[in-house]
Amino acid sequence: MSKLVYGKNGQVHFDNEEEKIEAMEYVLTSSNVNFRIHENNQNQGAWGPEDRIHFKHEEGVPDCLKRIMTAGDGSNYGRINCKEFCEELRDLADKDK
Repeated sequence: MSKLVYGKNGQVHFDNEEEKIEAMEYVLTSSNVNFRIHENNQNQGAWGPEDRIHFKHEEGVPDCLKRIMTAGDGSNYGRINCKEFCEELRDLADKDK
């Protein structure tokens, strides 16, 4: 079984392997998602840089992702903030090229 909990605080978590597969396939294939967001928040007083996944709108987003999503901003419906999970997604995407 693969890893189901990511992040220092477990902010990204899946109940089972099927949920994780559904989430990863959606993030990797949907035009609704940008999973290559890197913000240099340390330049604005935060602890360090952040890697995020942004969702443009809610439509079609699997419940397993909605459950771990935080609020977006004016141009995004929501976001997931977890460097560890983003790195795994980028590794998968780059491997498939």
